Amino acid sequence: MFLLYIFRLVPFSLLYGLSDIMAFFLYRVIGYRKKVILLNLQRSFPEKSAHEIARLVKETYKNLTDVTLEAIKSFSTPISEIDRRAICVNPDVVNQYLDQGQSIILVGSHLCNWEYSGLSMPPCFHGDTLTVYKPLSNKKMDAFLNRSRARTGAQLVAMDDVFKTMRKRAEGATPAVFLMLADQSPSSRKSAHWVNFLGQDTASLPGVDVLGRKFEFPVVYYRVMRTQRRGFYEIEFSELCNNPSDAQEMEITRAYATRLEADIKENPGHWLWSHKRWKMTR
Repeated sequence: MFLLYIFRLVPFSLLYGLSDIMAFFLYRVIGYRKKVILLNLQRSFPEKSAHEIARLVKETYKNLTDVTLEAIKSFSTPISEIDRRAICVNPDVVNQYLDQGQSIILVGSHLCNWEYSGLSMPPCFHGDTLTVYKPLSNKKMDAFLNRSRARTGAQLVAMDDVFKTMRKRAEGATPAVFLMLADQSPSSRKSAHWVNFLGQDTASLPGVDVLGRKFEFPVVYYRVMRTQRRGFYEIEFSELCNNPSDAQEMEITRAYATRLEADIKENPGHWLWSHKRWKMTR
């Protein structure tokens, strides 16, 4: 809480100077997950030269420290300022379903700032926003983060409660947006969906695909893009699967992987390369 109070006093102009220093220390001095980042980039972009990979490594650290410090500061930043920094470009893609009484699944990724987008999106929607999350073992920190992330009206739903919550909405309750991030590794090899992602055999989370088809909830994809000004983002929505009842198993997972891969290739340094995305093999 002391750290959050300190960051409340730090202006954004100084924040990004601090981010640059942090990125330098993580990369050059500490070497935080350097091997993981380097290997992930080399495997995903085998056609790039060593010089190009080195440039992407630097961009990755800069993105990591920017997003980390922005997230810390977001806990004390006025919502009006966050709305100014993360703009929903075309929320009508989502609202067309909600206006018809239809719940949807909104799926994103750890591309750019996912904390800003989680705060700026709910007021743009014509229905409830239910953010799916994995509870932390530290109950006090978990409660604090949930309160902070619910400041703009989002309701936090633990992963274990998603199925019964979706079932209630499917049975006629008020339509809702179920917000999920789906670009991390699954915990179970047995239930994983295997797709070709960035040229590699990749274990993927099955939840969006399974739940979308089970409850016949259309799936909408959103991407977060940096604008030309540092610390400013745009959120763009597009349909991923508008008729999940007709989709084959893993079809939605493959569509998501294809869309995310295209966005990553457009701006490789904006994704979270520091996680061990390919730690699971068949």
